[in-house]
Amino acid sequence: MCGYLGSITFNPIPENNIEKCNKRIECRGPDEKIIINNKNYKSNSLFHNFAFNRLSIIDLSSKASQPMYSKEFNSLIMFNGEIFNHAELRKKIEKKNIKFDTSHSDTETLLLGLSCFGTSFLDEINGQFSIFFYDINHNEYYLIRDRAGQKPLYYSINKNGIYFGSNLISLKNYSENRSMNKEQVVNYINFGTSISEDTYFENIHKVKPGEFIKFTPEKNKFKIEKNKYWKLSEFMDDKNFIKEEFIDIFEDSVKIRLESDVPVSNFLSGGLDSTAVIKAINKNRDEINTFSLITEFKEYDESIFMDQVVQKYNTRHTYETIGKEVSFHKIKKIISEFDDIIYDPSIIPTYLLSQKISKQYKVALSGDGGDELLSGYAHYANFHSSLKFSKSLVNKAFKIYPPFLGSGNNILKFSKDWKASFSSYYEDRKLMNLLKIKDYQNFENSFLNKKEKNWKSIMMSDYEFFLDEMMLKKIDRSSMQNSLEIRSPFIDHRLYEYIISHRYFNNNYEYSQKKIIKDYLKDDFDENFLNRKKMGFSININKIILDNRSEILDTIQNSDIKDFVDLSKINQLFFVKSKFNALRVWKLFAFSEYLNNNKI
Repeated sequence: MCGYLGSITFNPIPENNIEKCNKRIECRGPDEKIIINNKNYKSNSLFHNFAFNRLSIIDLSSKASQPMYSKEFNSLIMFNGEIFNHAELRKKIEKKNIKFDTSHSDTETLLLGLSCFGTSFLDEINGQFSIFFYDINHNEYYLIRDRAGQKPLYYSINKNGIYFGSNLISLKNYSENRSMNKEQVVNYINFGTSISEDTYFENIHKVKPGEFIKFTPEKNKFKIEKNKYWKLSEFMDDKNFIKEEFIDIFEDSVKIRLESDVPVSNFLSGGLDSTAVIKAINKNRDEINTFSLITEFKEYDESIFMDQVVQKYNTRHTYETIGKEVSFHKIKKIISEFDDIIYDPSIIPTYLLSQKISKQYKVALSGDGGDELLSGYAHYANFHSSLKFSKSLVNKAFKIYPPFLGSGNNILKFSKDWKASFSSYYEDRKLMNLLKIKDYQNFENSFLNKKEKNWKSIMMSDYEFFLDEMMLKKIDRSSMQNSLEIRSPFIDHRLYEYIISHRYFNNNYEYSQKKIIKDYLKDDFDENFLNRKKMGFSININKIILDNRSEILDTIQNSDIKDFVDLSKINQLFFVKSKFNALRVWKLFAFSEYLNNNKI
């Protein structure tokens, strides 16, 4: 796992620029740093600047360093991530009588595979990655991102050329794109994140999941071609679900993510997903290293279930405790380190656990992605349940209910209109009205215009919106800020392809949240373990907000957020002590801190 920054420009740039802007990326790869300034390749007269930071996990030798160059193909690559099936792909390349310089570098496999087969090679890759690839002979540049968007990749284009990198703030400073994108700021206040390919800064964009972008220089500009090499919707089908087939894929997904030249650890939350991962590991390894975060807040304490997992699979376990008095100074410091705004408060415990693990390990497996894959969230239950309240009654109640009372969207969750119900989990129209924001995007129109009007539509929306824009962003930033690589077996594209192409909820596999995981674990654990209420992984946000009300209000009111919203009624959010209102305040506070730490 690594991080990088680069540019291809028509004119040279100051040599210290890239090194200065690379400072925030160094945590992603502390083992080795390579800087290349204003290098000119024979294919054109452009100037190339690269900064690469390596976290050495596969092939620790210097031959596996990046940027990596192929003399045979005259091509170059920078790559952040892991290719889990690189050994299999290496054999395919070797059949072309192509020789490798490294013993088992997945970077070289990727470099030679793209050089030999072109972008069709992406279809065969199983991994988490962001890639910069330069075909020098054909004078073509590529930016590529994995199917789910597990690894970040941003880019910007101005009159002098192309700028790209793994860190949004680094790229903002490097490309000197400083003005805020007001539309995406509004999207954040509504949804908790920016959406589409745009970011919070004008002229800085994301490479979308499953996308590659080709840049070809033409005179004093670049021709840009965007291509989607993978779409979940293309696998839509209604085949008969066979749980044994699914489990085989899942266990293989876990197995291939265990490959490493450094020791591997595992997140253990005590929930069903992380437990299933531990069980699958237990089939391949005798020694399992697990880490858990124990909270003193009873509503989030799953230690009794963690103990059962540790005992069942005889793991070597380490507990980290987070107390009721979480230092507000510590929380602010954590927020200040991120290059993107992380709305989800669970970023705090995830960061703290990653910090603990990183003192001993570089790699950890997690159970993230299981809820999105297997309908583990409440909105799936609402979709399948027969709701008692009438649509009209619920919708009217939502319209008249004051936002400062703290329910807001919670009422709409009971609507029989499944699109309205699902959308209420991710948008906050009440907050938008309170802050007098009139023009904003609707979640239903943005993410639910699918042909399939069933649970698969919800699943695809969770995959395209929540997983990409929120969950994976949280995992990547909290772990890589601590130089820790997280591997998530549930996010293997083969599992998503299988679920979306089969009747998971139908006659042969009746609806029950996480049924297949419960079936997988039922021989090892009792009903109390399998059917307990989902707790989540977070902190007591109510207490944090109320205990630090004055400072939080000052932070919000004195930040540049006032340029985007009307803060005159923000005090109303403190009238009623509710989790929903606390999350609203947290959302505004996180954004305010982001602005304060990254002054335009």
